[in-house]
Amino acid sequence: MASYTVEADEWGVHGITLEAGTVCTVHFPDDVDEVEVLSHDGVAAIYFTVDSSEPAVEGRASRVLPAAISSAQVEPPTAGPTVVKLISAGTPKVSVTRT
Repeated sequence: MASYTVEADEWGVHGITLEAGTVCTVHFPDDVDEVEVLSHDGVAAIYFTVDSSEPAVEGRASRVLPAAISSAQVEPPTAGPTVVKLISAGTPKVSVTRT
């Protein structure tokens, strides 16, 4: 499981290649108002959560970016540190940033 921390003076992490079937976690130690998940290459669908819960491939409690170059901006429903978790059945390249 890959894990990244984005400090308060940083925007995000870029160009992460997800490992198929493995959760990747991005920690923001501060309370982020909105995050963006960006699919660079559209190789595979990306499933993610923004409330620190575990995402699942095709999971009903997960948000999804289709297998296309695309992005989603989401307001985390929690207060305090923001935790974004991602998973995919493939190996897409993604960025996770504050907006």
